[in-house]
Amino acid sequence: MTEEMTERPRPRTGAPRALVSPRLRLRPPAPDDAEAIAELLDDYDVVKMLSRVPWPYTRDHAEDFIRDHGDETVFAICLKATGDLVGICGVQPDDRRPKRGELGFWIGRPFWGNGYATEAAHAAIDYGFTALGLDEITVSCRVINEASRRVIWKCGFRFSGNGMIETVSAGRVASEHFSLDRSCWRSLKSWGEAR
Repeated sequence: MTEEMTERPRPRTGAPRALVSPRLRLRPPAPDDAEAIAELLDDYDVVKMLSRVPWPYTRDHAEDFIRDHGDETVFAICLKATGDLVGICGVQPDDRRPKRGELGFWIGRPFWGNGYATEAAHAAIDYGFTALGLDEITVSCRVINEASRRVIWKCGFRFSGNGMIETVSAGRVASEHFSLDRSCWRSLKSWGEAR
């Protein structure tokens, strides 16, 4: 990890502690976050780009998600300066392939265009390769989601193909798939440190 991002040791309970980047603090979502999450996801333009989020999205959905997000490592993305929750990111393990996980992220509309998704994705990727011990991280986005594609490229992922994904809110949609392996991530990290 770079000097800009620090990780506190992961407790034995399996729950991650906070990750800190230049402008963000990524921490496990808490029950008090339900209202903010529901408010940010009360926007179909955000929800239609996500695979597992229903529409309309309610506070009950947010409370259920906070209470049980399965085996996914999930972080609330918060601004360090204000503590405001701006989105969610996480890494979902791949049940079919050990040592592989899938990155997911979203940012609420009021916070678009500030680079928060890229900064949070970098932190989650670093966490996946270090704390979770993954060898590969994948990510997918809808073909119409240019903003997510830019984040994915900035994180160093390589294109691995087109396909279709099932989404809860929009049904079956065209998608693009990307991957990043440990050796490529390690190279990208060392190049960043060399500047």
